[in-house]
Amino acid sequence: MGDIERWYVEHEGHEHAVAVEPGALTREVVWTRDDVEVGRRKTSDETIVLSPKGEDTALRLKFPMIGPARRVTLHGSEAEAHTGLGGTDLEPEAGSKAARRSEWIGEHPHLHTARQTAVAAAGVGVPILLVWLLSMVSWPSLDIPWPDLPSIPWPDIHLPAIPWPDIHLPAIPWPDLPSLPGWVEPVRKLAVPILIAFFIARGEVKRRRKAEERRRLALESPGDSRASGATDPTQ
Repeated sequence: MGDIERWYVEHEGHEHAVAVEPGALTREVVWTRDDVEVGRRKTSDETIVLSPKGEDTALRLKFPMIGPARRVTLHGSEAEAHTGLGGTDLEPEAGSKAARRSEWIGEHPHLHTARQTAVAAAGVGVPILLVWLLSMVSWPSLDIPWPDLPSIPWPDIHLPAIPWPDIHLPAIPWPDLPSLPGWVEPVRKLAVPILIAFFIARGEVKRRRKAEERRRLALESPGDSRASGATDPTQ
């Protein structure tokens, strides 16, 4: 069992708190609103969506393979939560691993983007390199004496021909496009996941900046200690 993660936000007059208790193989998420539990789930999924029955609100949590949650977001509906677009991000508890990671992203946005892009490039390039290296190895051929299976006398069924109408469509004078070189297709397969990782990292940086602006405005207003990520002294 690890340390419990806590996330907070004040939204539309309600205080939302999320506690994540990691286990050996699963993690348990408890969502409370104004100190009343509204959702709970225990799973090993990297993306978790909680939605109370009969309410137009939902919670989405995004986890890496190892470590604390990367993002906890309050959404207006379950459908929106599944898309991961929009929503209001919760703030991690001050001093937690998630808070330190968030602060590091805010201080090093370009390095964070470069690191995430490099990880995606390695994830795509390393398997291709391993496959290429394995193809260079002379593997011994295996001659397995497979048994001869008897042939099955399938029946010969003759279906009547269907008289389809003969439709003549006008020819469209498409312009002759130049053929692309052969290296374009493998480069495209490599570039797409790398570009996706780049834009995800940039989006995380932008959301971090918006969260910092929201926290700054909350600190200027009285009674918003939880929304700013402060710890409840009674806990």
